[in-house]
Amino acid sequence: MEWEKEAEKIVENIPLPPMIAHYARMDAVRRAKKKGLNTVTVEIAGETEKGYADALGKEAMEVLGLMLKGEDAGLPDEFFVEEEEELYTIELCPLKFGASTLEKRENMRRLLTPLRNKLKELATTQVMMDKAETSIMTHHAFRIGITGCPNACFSPYFSNFGVLGVFKPGIKDSGCIQCGKCVKYCSENAIALENSKPVINYDRCVMCAGCVEVCEEGVISTEKRGYKVVVGGNCSRHPQIGKLVTEFTDMEGVLKILEKSINLLRDTPTEGRVIPFWEVVNKHGLEKFKP
Repeated sequence: MEWEKEAEKIVENIPLPPMIAHYARMDAVRRAKKKGLNTVTVEIAGETEKGYADALGKEAMEVLGLMLKGEDAGLPDEFFVEEEEELYTIELCPLKFGASTLEKRENMRRLLTPLRNKLKELATTQVMMDKAETSIMTHHAFRIGITGCPNACFSPYFSNFGVLGVFKPGIKDSGCIQCGKCVKYCSENAIALENSKPVINYDRCVMCAGCVEVCEEGVISTEKRGYKVVVGGNCSRHPQIGKLVTEFTDMEGVLKILEKSINLLRDTPTEGRVIPFWEVVNKHGLEKFKP
C-alpha cells in the first residue's frame, strides 16, 4: 500500500494510547482498501483520525494529545506506581493513558490506593511466598486486572482478581431531542426511544456509560458508579474465565472481596504443590467471596 506523504504525517500524529498506536496505520490501510484504493490519501488519513476521535471521545483525545506533545496530561500518579518488591501485580487498561472520560479515570483512581493498602495489610506478598513450592517465578504473583468499564480492552476475566468499572445510567424526564444517538451507539440494544425520551432495559445494559458520553443534551447521566468483580481467572496452563462475584458493588465491597480472596488462598493447604487461585475458588464456592 502506497502512502501520500501528508497522509503519513496525519496518521502518525493521531494521539492514541501506546498499546494501540501502531493500529492507526492498519486502520488507514483498511479504509483505503474498502474504497478500492492502492494509496492511503489525505482524505483517508482524515477519516482514520475522525474514527479514533469518535471511538475514544473528545476528552480522551485532548488528554492523549497533550501526552503526544510531551506535556503534562494531568493523569493520576496512582496509575504509574511500580511495586517490583511485591509478589502481586495490578494491570490497568488503556484508561491508564487517558483513553477514557474523566469520570472513568476517577472511578479507577479512587480505588487504587485503598486496594494497594489492603494488599499490604493482608501481607499478600508473604502469602504468595509461603504458597510457592519452587523458585519464585512470575506465575507465583497474585494477578489483579482493572478496567475502567465493561468493554474490558484487556481482559480482567483472565486475572486472579478482576475489577471492572460500571456506571448505571439514569434518564431525565425532559430535554430529549430524539436524535437517536444513544440508540445507535448501544451495541447491547438496551435503549429505545419511547414517549419522547430514552428508555433503558437494565436487563440488557452492561453499564458501560457509552450512552452517557454520546448524549449531547445531558438527558442520560450516571446515576450510580461502582465496580463489577470476578475471581479465579487464569491465562496459563489451565485457562479459566473469572467467575462473577457481583455485578455492582462499591469500593468497600471490592476490598471485602479482596480480603476474603487472600484469606481463603492463605488458609487453603498447598498439599505439596502450587495451588492456583482458580482451584481455591472452585473448592470454596462463590458464596464465600460475597461482600
